[in-house]
Amino acid sequence: MKSEITLGARCVAALAICVAMSSCGDDPELVRKRDEQRAEITKLNNQLELLQEKMEQIPPNRGPKIEELKVQAEENRTQIAALEAEIEGLEKQKSDVEKQHAAYRRKYVAK
Repeated sequence: MKSEITLGARCVAALAICVAMSSCGDDPELVRKRDEQRAEITKLNNQLELLQEKMEQIPPNRGPKIEELKVQAEENRTQIAALEAEIEGLEKQKSDVEKQHAAYRRKYVAK
């Protein structure tokens, strides 16, 4: 009985050694490809980190603020046009009053 266990243990041990020996030597082509892939992954990770840093440095989108400023600028132009028209009317009114004042002074000369 003891010899059967010993014989079985020897077979299992021999099988384990065969499996271990066969898995120790990797195919050189597969090792080369694995190393190339690791190098490529490292390169891509570095590029990704650089791009993420650049994205963090990008200023925020100012499109809505620019549109708001454009609307305000147009409102300001409209107000300026209205004020210029009002100024023209006031200047015309001023010149009329000055003409009336000059006519009054001519009519009633101070002695």
